[in-house]
Amino acid sequence: MSKHKRVVWVVIHCEFMPAPHDPDSRPIIDEMVFHVSGSFRAAGLYVKSRTEMAPYGWWKVERRVVDEEDFEADDQPEVRYFNSRGQSRKKAPQVAALRAYDKWQEEEARDNP
Repeated sequence: MSKHKRVVWVVIHCEFMPAPHDPDSRPIIDEMVFHVSGSFRAAGLYVKSRTEMAPYGWWKVERRVVDEEDFEADDQPEVRYFNSRGQSRKKAPQVAALRAYDKWQEEEARDNP
């Protein structure tokens, strides 16, 4: 077996959403895999081309090794983040996204009494 490890970058869309069984509680974070790229550069280009999203969303890009045999190593992937406008961030932009979600909820309540 080859010692060369194939690396992929998994692009995950994250956003706040109402809790399914209690919409009046604090929102939860929903995550969905949108894309897999062969390089971080390609993953970044994908994210930057998909910037029409709610301001309470963001992108998480995880570095993964295909067929990694060390399951514990795969539990701690390298992670990078992009905000809803496709700008790179050092950490998950959850605080700003939660503020945007709360604002959206207030507007929805005001517009749909």
